Amino acid sequence: MPSWTIAAFTHRGRMRPNNEDAIAIDNHVLTGDMDAPIVMASPNDCCLLMIADGMGGHAHGAMASRAVLDYLVAAVGRLSNPGGCAEAIEEANQHLYDLMQEREEALGMGSTLVGAVLTAGQLLAFNVGDSRCYLFSAGQLVQLSHDDLPEREDGHFGPRRSHALTQALGGSSFPIAVEPHTSIDAPLAPGETLLLCSDGLTDMVSGQAISDTVRIAKDPLQAAKKLAAKAFSAGARDNISLLVARCRA
Repeated sequence: MPSWTIAAFTHRGRMRPNNEDAIAIDNHVLTGDMDAPIVMASPNDCCLLMIADGMGGHAHGAMASRAVLDYLVAAVGRLSNPGGCAEAIEEANQHLYDLMQEREEALGMGSTLVGAVLTAGQLLAFNVGDSRCYLFSAGQLVQLSHDDLPEREDGHFGPRRSHALTQALGGSSFPIAVEPHTSIDAPLAPGETLLLCSDGLTDMVSGQAISDTVRIAKDPLQAAKKLAAKAFSAGARDNISLLVARCRA
Protein backbone atom coordinates (compact mmCIF):
# COMPACT_ATOMS: atom_id res chain seq x y z
CA MET A 1 0.00 0.00 0.00
CA PRO A 2 1.48 3.39 -0.94
CA SER A 3 2.10 6.10 1.63
CA TRP A 4 2.98 9.73 1.22
CA THR A 5 4.96 12.27 3.22
CA ILE A 6 3.40 15.74 3.05
CA ALA A 7 4.80 19.09 4.14
CA ALA A 8 2.40 22.02 4.54
CA PHE A 9 2.78 25.75 5.04
CA THR A 10 0.41 28.71 5.03
CA HIS A 11 1.07 32.30 6.13
CA ARG A 12 -0.25 35.81 5.50
CA GLY A 13 3.12 36.94 4.10
CA ARG A 14 4.83 40.26 4.75
CA MET A 15 2.29 42.72 3.33
CA ARG A 16 -1.22 41.39 3.99
CA PRO A 17 -2.80 41.87 7.44
CA ASN A 18 -4.54 38.49 7.43
CA ASN A 19 -4.32 35.07 5.84
CA GLU A 20 -7.27 34.34 3.55
CA ASP A 21 -5.85 30.99 2.39
CA ALA A 22 -6.78 27.56 3.72
CA ILE A 23 -5.15 24.18 3.12
CA ALA A 24 -6.37 20.64 3.60
CA ILE A 25 -4.62 17.31 4.09
CA ASP A 26 -7.18 14.52 4.08
CA ASN A 27 -9.80 15.67 6.64
CA HIS A 28 -7.54 18.25 8.32
CA VAL A 29 -8.25 21.85 7.28
CA LEU A 30 -5.57 24.32 8.34
CA THR A 31 -5.91 28.11 8.47
CA GLY A 32 -4.10 31.06 10.03
CA ASP A 33 -0.34 31.61 10.16
CA MET A 34 2.19 28.84 10.67
CA ASP A 35 5.53 29.62 12.31
CA ALA A 36 7.17 27.02 10.09
CA PRO A 37 6.15 24.23 7.71
CA ILE A 38 4.78 21.07 9.28
CA VAL A 39 5.14 17.51 8.05
CA MET A 40 2.52 14.77 8.09
CA ALA A 41 2.26 11.22 6.81
CA SER A 42 -0.90 10.10 5.08
CA PRO A 43 -1.81 6.68 6.52
CA ASN A 44 -4.60 5.95 4.07
CA ASP A 45 -4.57 4.38 0.61
CA CYS A 46 -6.10 7.65 -0.64
CA CYS A 47 -4.65 11.08 0.11
CA LEU A 48 -6.53 14.34 -0.51
CA LEU A 49 -4.58 17.61 -0.77
CA MET A 50 -6.17 21.03 -1.38
CA ILE A 51 -5.38 24.75 -1.25
CA ALA A 52 -8.02 27.50 -1.44
CA ASP A 53 -7.02 31.15 -1.87
CA GLY A 54 -9.83 33.34 -0.55
CA MET A 55 -10.96 36.67 -2.01
CA GLY A 56 -13.29 39.38 -0.80
CA GLY A 57 -11.63 41.09 2.15
CA HIS A 58 -9.79 39.28 4.92
CA ALA A 59 -12.79 38.05 6.91
CA HIS A 60 -14.88 36.98 3.96
CA GLY A 61 -11.99 35.65 1.88
CA ALA A 62 -11.05 33.46 4.81
CA MET A 63 -14.68 32.40 5.17
CA ALA A 64 -14.87 31.48 1.49
CA SER A 65 -11.69 29.41 1.40
CA ARG A 66 -12.59 27.54 4.58
CA ALA A 67 -16.15 26.89 3.38
CA VAL A 68 -14.92 25.46 0.07
CA LEU A 69 -12.47 23.09 1.73
CA ASP A 70 -14.92 21.99 4.43
CA TYR A 71 -17.49 21.18 1.73
CA LEU A 72 -15.05 19.16 -0.37
CA VAL A 73 -13.50 17.31 2.59
CA ALA A 74 -17.01 16.10 3.39
CA ALA A 75 -17.39 14.99 -0.25
CA VAL A 76 -14.02 13.19 -0.41
CA GLY A 77 -15.58 9.93 -1.61
CA ARG A 78 -16.65 11.64 -4.85
CA LEU A 79 -13.35 13.30 -5.66
CA SER A 80 -11.39 10.31 -6.98
CA ASN A 81 -13.03 10.31 -10.42
CA PRO A 82 -13.20 13.31 -12.77
CA GLY A 83 -16.98 13.42 -13.11
CA GLY A 84 -17.70 13.20 -9.40
CA CYS A 85 -14.90 15.64 -8.63
CA ALA A 86 -16.18 18.27 -11.06
CA GLU A 87 -19.73 17.87 -9.74
CA ALA A 88 -18.61 18.30 -6.12
CA ILE A 89 -16.65 21.45 -7.02
CA GLU A 90 -19.70 22.87 -8.81
CA GLU A 91 -21.73 22.20 -5.66
CA ALA A 92 -19.07 23.90 -3.52
CA ASN A 93 -19.42 26.92 -5.77
CA GLN A 94 -23.18 26.95 -5.20
CA HIS A 95 -22.54 26.50 -1.47
CA LEU A 96 -20.67 29.82 -1.44
CA TYR A 97 -23.61 31.59 -3.06
CA ASP A 98 -25.95 30.01 -0.51
CA LEU A 99 -23.75 31.41 2.27
CA MET A 100 -23.86 34.84 0.65
CA GLN A 101 -27.65 34.73 0.80
CA GLU A 102 -27.43 34.03 4.52
CA ARG A 103 -24.80 36.70 5.18
CA GLU A 104 -25.34 39.78 3.06
CA GLU A 105 -22.06 41.35 4.16
CA ALA A 106 -20.22 38.44 2.51
CA LEU A 107 -21.68 39.18 -0.93
CA GLY A 108 -19.05 38.69 -3.62
CA MET A 109 -16.66 36.58 -1.56
CA GLY A 110 -14.82 33.93 -3.51
CA SER A 111 -11.92 31.51 -3.66
CA THR A 112 -9.60 29.73 -6.02
CA LEU A 113 -9.09 26.01 -5.59
CA VAL A 114 -6.36 23.53 -6.45
CA GLY A 115 -6.20 19.96 -5.29
CA ALA A 116 -5.06 16.42 -5.91
CA VAL A 117 -6.24 12.96 -4.95
CA LEU A 118 -3.39 10.45 -4.64
CA THR A 119 -4.13 6.72 -4.83
CA ALA A 120 -2.16 3.59 -5.71
CA GLY A 121 -3.60 3.65 -9.21
CA GLN A 122 -3.67 7.30 -10.25
CA LEU A 123 -3.08 10.97 -9.56
CA LEU A 124 -6.16 13.14 -10.09
CA ALA A 125 -5.52 16.90 -10.15
CA PHE A 126 -8.22 19.59 -10.16
CA ASN A 127 -8.45 23.35 -10.03
CA VAL A 128 -10.49 26.50 -10.54
CA GLY A 129 -8.59 29.80 -10.66
CA ASP A 130 -4.85 30.45 -10.61
CA SER A 131 -3.56 28.34 -7.72
CA ARG A 132 -1.32 25.67 -9.20
CA CYS A 133 -0.43 21.98 -9.12
CA TYR A 134 3.02 20.88 -10.30
CA LEU A 135 4.62 17.46 -10.74
CA PHE A 136 8.40 17.25 -10.46
CA SER A 137 9.55 14.16 -12.32
CA ALA A 138 12.76 13.18 -14.09
CA GLY A 139 14.27 16.58 -13.39
CA GLN A 140 11.36 18.51 -14.92
CA LEU A 141 8.68 20.67 -13.28
CA VAL A 142 5.39 20.07 -15.11
CA GLN A 143 2.25 22.12 -14.41
CA LEU A 144 -0.80 19.85 -14.14
CA SER A 145 -3.32 22.61 -13.37
CA HIS A 146 -4.80 25.15 -15.78
CA ASP A 147 -4.52 28.89 -15.06
CA ASP A 148 -7.89 30.64 -15.30
CA LEU A 149 -6.31 33.94 -16.31
CA PRO A 150 -6.83 36.39 -19.16
CA GLU A 151 -4.79 35.11 -22.10
CA ARG A 152 -2.10 37.78 -21.85
CA GLU A 153 -1.43 36.77 -18.24
CA ASP A 154 -0.98 33.04 -18.86
CA GLY A 155 2.48 31.91 -17.89
CA HIS A 156 3.15 35.14 -16.02
CA PHE A 157 5.89 35.47 -13.48
CA GLY A 158 6.20 38.24 -10.94
CA PRO A 159 3.52 40.36 -9.25
CA ARG A 160 0.64 41.07 -11.62
CA ARG A 161 -0.89 44.49 -12.18
CA SER A 162 -4.31 42.85 -12.08
CA HIS A 163 -5.43 39.70 -10.29
CA ALA A 164 -8.40 39.26 -12.60
CA LEU A 165 -9.47 35.64 -13.04
CA THR A 166 -11.59 34.17 -15.82
CA GLN A 167 -13.29 31.98 -13.22
CA ALA A 168 -13.29 31.31 -9.49
CA LEU A 169 -15.59 29.79 -6.90
CA GLY A 170 -18.00 32.53 -5.87
CA GLY A 171 -16.53 35.97 -6.43
CA SER A 172 -19.71 37.55 -7.80
CA SER A 173 -22.87 39.10 -6.38
CA PHE A 174 -24.95 36.64 -8.42
CA PRO A 175 -24.40 32.92 -9.14
CA ILE A 176 -21.99 32.10 -11.96
CA ALA A 177 -21.36 28.50 -12.99
CA VAL A 178 -17.81 27.12 -13.04
CA GLU A 179 -16.13 24.58 -15.27
CA PRO A 180 -13.55 22.80 -13.08
CA HIS A 181 -10.36 21.52 -14.67
CA THR A 182 -9.56 17.87 -13.91
CA SER A 183 -6.80 15.59 -15.16
CA ILE A 184 -5.72 12.00 -14.58
CA ASP A 185 -2.07 10.99 -14.51
CA ALA A 186 -0.07 7.94 -13.48
CA PRO A 187 0.27 7.53 -9.71
CA LEU A 188 3.01 9.41 -7.92
CA ALA A 189 6.12 7.23 -8.12
CA PRO A 190 8.92 7.01 -5.55
CA GLY A 191 11.23 9.97 -6.09
CA GLU A 192 8.56 12.13 -7.72
CA THR A 193 7.28 15.24 -5.96
CA LEU A 194 3.89 16.93 -6.11
CA LEU A 195 3.62 20.65 -5.31
CA LEU A 196 0.38 22.56 -4.76
CA CYS A 197 0.61 26.31 -4.17
CA SER A 198 -1.25 29.60 -4.19
CA ASP A 199 -0.10 32.50 -6.37
CA GLY A 200 1.61 33.92 -3.31
CA LEU A 201 4.43 31.52 -4.20
CA THR A 202 4.38 31.68 -8.01
CA ASP A 203 4.18 35.50 -8.11
CA MET A 204 7.32 35.68 -5.97
CA VAL A 205 9.43 32.71 -7.12
CA SER A 206 10.16 31.76 -10.73
CA GLY A 207 9.37 28.34 -12.13
CA GLN A 208 13.08 27.63 -12.54
CA ALA A 209 13.79 28.53 -8.92
CA ILE A 210 10.89 26.33 -7.77
CA SER A 211 12.20 23.45 -9.89
CA ASP A 212 15.76 23.83 -8.59
CA THR A 213 14.56 23.98 -4.98
CA VAL A 214 12.43 20.86 -5.26
CA ARG A 215 15.21 18.99 -7.09
CA ILE A 216 17.86 19.51 -4.41
CA ALA A 217 15.58 19.18 -1.36
CA LYS A 218 16.14 15.90 0.47
CA ASP A 219 12.51 15.66 1.60
CA PRO A 220 9.17 17.54 1.44
CA LEU A 221 9.83 19.44 4.68
CA GLN A 222 13.10 20.85 3.39
CA ALA A 223 11.46 21.74 0.08
CA ALA A 224 8.63 23.56 1.86
CA LYS A 225 11.02 25.48 4.10
CA LYS A 226 13.20 26.61 1.20
CA LEU A 227 10.25 27.57 -1.03
CA ALA A 228 8.66 29.60 1.78
CA ALA A 229 12.00 31.30 2.49
CA LYS A 230 12.40 32.24 -1.18
CA ALA A 231 8.90 33.76 -1.25
CA PHE A 232 9.64 35.80 1.89
CA SER A 233 13.02 36.98 0.64
CA ALA A 234 11.32 38.16 -2.58
CA GLY A 235 8.85 40.29 -0.60
CA ALA A 236 5.96 37.91 0.21
CA ARG A 237 3.41 40.45 -1.03
CA ASP A 238 0.50 38.00 -0.80
CA ASN A 239 -0.61 35.11 1.38
CA ILE A 240 1.61 32.07 0.79
CA SER A 241 0.33 28.49 0.89
CA LEU A 242 1.99 25.33 -0.32
CA LEU A 243 1.80 21.56 0.00
CA VAL A 244 4.68 19.27 -0.98
CA ALA A 245 4.09 15.51 -1.25
CA ARG A 246 6.41 12.59 -2.02
CA CYS A 247 5.65 8.92 -2.30
CA ARG A 248 7.63 6.73 0.08
CA ALA A 249 9.01 3.61 -1.56
